[in-house]
Amino acid sequence: MTMTAETKSALTGSRTLIHLCLGGLAGLIVWEVWARVLTKAVLGYPLEPAGLIDAIAQHRLGLSVPYLLREALHYGVGIVGYPVAYFVISRFVPRWPVVLDAIVFVTFSAGVVALIASGKFAPVHFVFWTAAVGLIATRWINRDALIADAITWGNFTWFNALGLMAPIGGLSFYLLGEGGELSYMSFVGHVIYGAIAVWLFERLASAAARR
Repeated sequence: MTMTAETKSALTGSRTLIHLCLGGLAGLIVWEVWARVLTKAVLGYPLEPAGLIDAIAQHRLGLSVPYLLREALHYGVGIVGYPVAYFVISRFVPRWPVVLDAIVFVTFSAGVVALIASGKFAPVHFVFWTAAVGLIATRWINRDALIADAITWGNFTWFNALGLMAPIGGLSFYLLGEGGELSYMSFVGHVIYGAIAVWLFERLASAAARR
């Protein structure tokens, strides 16, 4: 029996979604180890995305979100939300890696400049800025376009969490006002998460296309 174009399209769409979710799941597993184990070992407390969700609800709506619901939202965003957003942006936004790199560079640099202007700038912030900008700059020497794009997406998930969501929740821009240590650990964790999610999805999608 010959499949119709509609059936083929549906199967392709379903397979793409599965691959996106597998990438997101793999990245989130590593994120959880980084956030809840390694970050706690370094800073004495873990990264808590669910806490950011509660901060937004409290600050904007005056509501307290139940812990299990916050955790469910965190996993939903990590496994489905971010991967689907990556697919849409990477397929429909022209020169998307350059656009996202520019967003992260400009906004984080602006945050550091604001610290300097307020007299709260410390050497650790310069080290942090150098590390973030240096990672963005690796695109120009990276011979593997997929890895370069994966790193870009990881950087962007960090911007979304701490450059957008944190201020919405009443916290400082990129959490720089809290000293920067938590922001740095979040930066590394998001880069790892996003890079794994994108790399695995694209490899799975490429393998499926060759069949």
